[in-house]
Amino acid sequence: MGTTNSLAAVWRGGKVELIPNSLGEYLTPSVVGIGENGEIHVGAVAAEMLITSPDRAFAEFKRNMGTDYKYGKDKTYSAEDLSSFVLRRLKEDAEAWLGEAVTEAVISVPAYFNDDKRCATKNAGKLAGLQVQRLINEPSAVALKHHMGKEEPETFIIFDFGGGTLDVSLVEAFDNMVEIQAVAGDNHLGGKDFNEIIAREFYRENQIMESLLTGEERGIVIKEAEALKRQLTHTDSAERNILLGGREYRMQMTSQHLIHTGADLFRRMAVPIRQVISDSGMQPQEIDKIILAGGSSRMPVVARYLKSLLEIPVVTDEDPDKSIAMGVGIAAAIKEREGDVKDMILADICPFSLGVAVYDGSFSPVIQRNDTLPCSRTEYYVTVSDNQTSMKFPVYQGDNLIAAENLLLGTLEISGLPRAPKGAVGASVTFLYDINGILDIRIDSGNQQIHKVIMNKRIGLDEKALEQRLKELRQMTLSPMEDEKNLYLIEKAQRLYRECSPGVRSYIIPALMRFRETLKNGQGREIREAYVQFSVYLDAIEKNKFCFHGFDESFFADDREEEEAD
Repeated sequence: MGTTNSLAAVWRGGKVELIPNSLGEYLTPSVVGIGENGEIHVGAVAAEMLITSPDRAFAEFKRNMGTDYKYGKDKTYSAEDLSSFVLRRLKEDAEAWLGEAVTEAVISVPAYFNDDKRCATKNAGKLAGLQVQRLINEPSAVALKHHMGKEEPETFIIFDFGGGTLDVSLVEAFDNMVEIQAVAGDNHLGGKDFNEIIAREFYRENQIMESLLTGEERGIVIKEAEALKRQLTHTDSAERNILLGGREYRMQMTSQHLIHTGADLFRRMAVPIRQVISDSGMQPQEIDKIILAGGSSRMPVVARYLKSLLEIPVVTDEDPDKSIAMGVGIAAAIKEREGDVKDMILADICPFSLGVAVYDGSFSPVIQRNDTLPCSRTEYYVTVSDNQTSMKFPVYQGDNLIAAENLLLGTLEISGLPRAPKGAVGASVTFLYDINGILDIRIDSGNQQIHKVIMNKRIGLDEKALEQRLKELRQMTLSPMEDEKNLYLIEKAQRLYRECSPGVRSYIIPALMRFRETLKNGQGREIREAYVQFSVYLDAIEKNKFCFHGFDESFFADDREEEEAD
């Protein structure tokens, strides 16, 4: 179920079969339109409605899965509702193709989907009449498809660049084992963003104010921008003619100019690649290749950019639009233990850390990001006050050092603790997390045990409460002095915490806590010295992070500058 297109596959007769839709196409646009009489259109018809009836057609809703965002005016729909319509259409197409009822499905999700988004995906399946016991990360599906039938060991990066999301996974594969070593991604980076950049450049060059256009006209520009982008997959320059308000305009772009105007997007691509290599502890020379998947990876500029980052072969999957669905078909066969793939093993990992909030509001991971699933980890926590008789454990998912900035999954509390000096009494907290995203939590204080399973629920703070808590937290952090330099170091430390491996995190946490303590209780000179020391410390961490071999910022040189040089 993709941001731009969706498709279905089945394992039958010892192989994966892609399932065509009612139009004979494998790709069904992930677009939903509501007809004048309330009928639901999914796919190609709805995609046309994006221009003809923009107020009644909805696309790219996958980006808002697991949120409260609503689509429509008179009658509103959530991203789960709209996704369920797409899944229902795929289900009906599959039933027509197979000649039998379809009741269960394996659905792919971006590796960087959090618990809310994964649960929303399962809920969409339920609304479509499907039992969804298994979700599979999209790059993991590509890795299965790529390694199937191979015996030689290989290490590779899956760069899954779709219409709305980017997922990067570092994979080690050997014999019948596909083992994910690290994952990273960007849930708001995809081919859609390049469409918008091309459109904005068109507005700028033709001195058009986008705000003065109708919804239909803006839809036309976006559609033509996407068409121009597709042309650039085959040629180094492309142009389109667009009629707006009775006037004809020209939209044109070269590959090099796209690189220049989209420089920020390309730089964002580098972030998850850097992260997976850093988290895995590998060196670039240990990686055999980068495999491009996802429809947006067809853009030659993407391969060119990745080649400029790493001296590693970059290969495009033979059919990047369909490789995820084929991998999902293999995953379904593995789940059912069918055919030649019944002995294949996919060792996936936890994309986000899972842990609890502690007394000072910081996040204490129990299961670390990139731990292999299923996994079980235990941490021990003690009381922080004399005669404390209860302990509360807010459970979060994420990788922010500040607990409240992560996703709240639920709260457990243990009471009846014996009165004692602080630190003398405590409780062990055990997290068990499986491949289906089920989190089993057990807390044992010796004289009391509690148990809770967090499964397919969406429990979190509402937006108003979250904003209020973040405001209070930031005010508390800055209370010693309104100093932007100090705030910058705190933010930088939090960012490095998210990007670095657990080993490096263990050094960042105490250093940050010491700095914050100095801000709170120190005086002028002491604070200035702490600032200098902490700044140098963070710079050292930054410099020792993975750097791309031979990367040159000249990649982003404007083609117009080159023309002037000629």
